[in-house]
Amino acid sequence: MKLGITKIMEIQLTKEQYKMLVKAVMVGESVYGILGDSVSEEYKKESDEMEKLSDYILGLAKDFGYEELAVEYRGHIIPSDAFSEEMQLVTDDYDDETFWHELETRLGKRDLERDMTEEERKETDKTGWLPGRVHDFYEKWGKEFEEHGVERLGIKKKEGNQN
Repeated sequence: MKLGITKIMEIQLTKEQYKMLVKAVMVGESVYGILGDSVSEEYKKESDEMEKLSDYILGLAKDFGYEELAVEYRGHIIPSDAFSEEMQLVTDDYDDETFWHELETRLGKRDLERDMTEEERKETDKTGWLPGRVHDFYEKWGKEFEEHGVERLGIKKKEGNQN
């Protein structure tokens, strides 16, 4: 394809598929928005493109019989308050699951690192793969968080250290 030539694609969607596409675009716009505001200029550019795509996709809501999904605001088509709240619940659930998964994984890897044999370290360096027993550490932390949340987490002072 030569530069400067835009290829247009037509796709056919059912009403239900359209709503799922809108949800996917909203999630994508949220992720890129956060990254664009805090990580890099490249993400900012992609965030701006996601916003344009969102305007376009939401602009089709009426055509699919979903007038309640979108409203016009200052020249942009944005999600309605009700749809924004629905999507916020999805985002909150995702953030919650991501938090627990990341905490379990990072602590599991830390504990494995502390417990690895020299042979395991060499194999990990060679292959890039952690020993399968890392899952035992993940499971340990998963059970801990399921039973106690973060209640029993804390920072342990080293002996002889005033901090």
